[in-house]
Parts: sequence; C-alpha cells; structure tokens
Amino acid sequence: MITIRHLNKAFDTNIVLSDINLDVAEKEVVCLIGASGSGKSTLLRCVNMLEIPDGGQIIVDGEEITDSKFDINKYRTKVGMIFQQFNLFNHLSVISNCTIGQEKVLKRSKEQAKQIALENLKKVGMGDFINQSVKTLSGGQKQRVAIARALCMNPKVLLLDEPTSALDPEMVGEVLDVIKQLALEGLTMLVVTHEMSFAKEVADRVIFMDQGVVCEMDTPSNIFTNPKNDRTKAFLSRILR
Repeated sequence: MITIRHLNKAFDTNIVLSDINLDVAEKEVVCLIGASGSGKSTLLRCVNMLEIPDGGQIIVDGEEITDSKFDINKYRTKVGMIFQQFNLFNHLSVISNCTIGQEKVLKRSKEQAKQIALENLKKVGMGDFINQSVKTLSGGQKQRVAIARALCMNPKVLLLDEPTSALDPEMVGEVLDVIKQLALEGLTMLVVTHEMSFAKEVADRVIFMDQGVVCEMDTPSNIFTNPKNDRTKAFLSRILR
C-alpha cells in the first residue's frame, strides 16, 4: 500500500529525514516510535504531502505521489490524517464536520453524506452528539469525531500523528479503543505514538526512529523484548523504566 524509497527532508541545515526506506502492506498497522524530534511526524506529513520531500520516492496504492504532475488534492481523499490537535471546524456541529468534506470533495448529496456520517459517528461512539457544537466536546470526544470525519472519506490509508498526546489520561483509552477496532477491521494504518502498550498490542510492525533514520523495524515482541540496535535499547530502557 505504501512504498518509500530513499526519502530525504531537511529544514534549512537541519536534516530531519535521511534515506528512509519503508514498505507498509495493505491492512497492516505500523507504529512509529522514538523520541521527540526523531522525524516520525515529518515522515507522516511527507506521506500526506503536507511536507514536500527534498528527495526520494513515495508510492501509495500504486501511484507515485512525489511526481510533480501528481494531483495531490485527489490523492488526499483516499489518505485520512488524524492530528494531535484534532483540526476540527470549531464553528460547526459534529455532523457538519463529517459531511462538509464529503459534499465538497467527493460531491456526495447531502442525504448520502449525512447517512455515511451517522454510520461513522456511531462506530466511534459519538452517535448521540451529532447536533452538538464541536466547541462543547471533551478532547477525547473531539478526537473520535476527527476519526469519524476521516472514515467518511473511505480512506485506503489512515495516518495518525500521536492521536492521544493532547488528551487527558482518562481520555486516552477511549480513543485507543476506537483505533484498535479499526485495526481489527483491516484498515491500513501508519501511527506515530508514544503509547508503548498500544504499539505492543495493535501493531503488526514497530519502527524505531532516531535522528531522522530508521534504526530498527521488527515485530512488537522482538522490538520490546529483544531489540538489536543500541539506540533502540537505550530509548526503551528510558521509556519503559
């Protein structure tokens, strides 16, 4: 589903990604872990072309998105992005947040968009909040609406950038439960997370990044119980202590 070859990205003289090579299979869940500033979020943003790579190739669902002639807006309809800070339209209701993209981008009718929005809001446990203003919701509720909104676009891939980092501790579980359910349903996901127990439970593979490079990628059990790379060992000993 995703093929990344020799990906590079720098901001001025700061090299953020250096020669990244990665494949994500269809229906696979891959978790990216590592310290802040290791390049995880930038990698995710490059896959959605929110950041333009300086070099290398990204192929998603058979299309090279790094080609200068590629239609980025059309591409973004099949790649959902979940941000740390929700990025909802605060002046709109819950249901309107989930229908606006369908109507404007996918050209669905109001009725069809509403039906699909209702199904996805129920799926994430927000079916009772459809007419509420987004401003009145808790962080956990906002993030579940954000996930429902992404699902309304029928994405082939879901990119999640630390989806629980802005949440109060008691809200984290409810959002992770929704993501776990999506994983069980076979949605291809690339997840930046600092929740190690979540990565252990849900990921098919875990990738440890440090200083803009992929240091190690393996199954969760191998990464967490028998890491090979010294930098992985040092990071996990700090985090899991």
